[in-house]
Amino acid sequence: MPVKSYGFAIGNLRAKENRLLKNSDLIQLAGASSVEQLSSMLRDKGYTTDSLTADVPELLRVSASKLWEYLNEISPDDGIFRPFLLENDFHNLKAALKALVRNQKPDNYFLLPATVDTTVIKNAVLERKFEILPEFMQAAAEHACEILLSSGDSQLCDALLDKACMDTQLCLVNQKDYSCKLCREIINKTITFKNIKAALRCAKTKKSGAFIDQTLADTAFPSKSALKTAALNGEDEVLELLQSCGGELYSAAQSYKKSPSCFERFCEDAVMEIAKKAKHVTFGFEPIIGYYMARTAEIKNIRIIYSGIKTGQQEEKITERLRALYG
Repeated sequence: MPVKSYGFAIGNLRAKENRLLKNSDLIQLAGASSVEQLSSMLRDKGYTTDSLTADVPELLRVSASKLWEYLNEISPDDGIFRPFLLENDFHNLKAALKALVRNQKPDNYFLLPATVDTTVIKNAVLERKFEILPEFMQAAAEHACEILLSSGDSQLCDALLDKACMDTQLCLVNQKDYSCKLCREIINKTITFKNIKAALRCAKTKKSGAFIDQTLADTAFPSKSALKTAALNGEDEVLELLQSCGGELYSAAQSYKKSPSCFERFCEDAVMEIAKKAKHVTFGFEPIIGYYMARTAEIKNIRIIYSGIKTGQQEEKITERLRALYG
């Protein structure tokens, strides 16, 4: 294995970019007559495992695992991925907490890779020793555990942990010494849209101000306070706020008016537009992040196709839901 360097990493992944799926490939996959045919088509496109009969979820699980192995092999600084992996950390914490109240083992629900050892998370929850967790998880973990054990309110538990994850991500990428500007843009944009989605959800379900406070991250624009005020006054007020912001947020509001699924697609496509900036960077970490975002979008689109075929949706309905690719 050559010494890790940005020159080697970028040269290596540029070749791999040529093998990324294209829109025409997604349309072809969406036309599969069954999930079995979809599995076969994916194997032809390089999604393979040791088993010739692996189903689509297994093909995607193995592909995601291989992606992280590859990125760790070529990346000079894999710490730059930490903001993205935090989502797995908090997912694993949710899994451990819910397994506790259901008297189940959480291991099958854990996602890897992660920055926090899943054994540490499991032991912290089972033994109520939250101090063994990293500091950024401790308070949220203890609070969420108290809520689940006292009221069984899994919705509030999820909201608390999602907020803790977002706040940790923002704190990390907005530090002065955080070196990847592209990652900062991606995370900030992603969390802005997550906040908006949460505000719309709270408005629709008429959540209290206290619940909203424990749900929204501290974003700059639109601010948490502005979103909270709007959400307390209903869904239309949140949309009015977005429209008053103009530009991309105005377009986001218009897409939500068409349908929530259209809004979801708009948000993810907007983040992908940021990721595409990596194509024009010739040296540095950005192209590695760009490739990660490309493969992640590819896998997500295949999951959409798989779900659509499995539930008997028409091909045109499936293709309507597909997200923008990196290519």
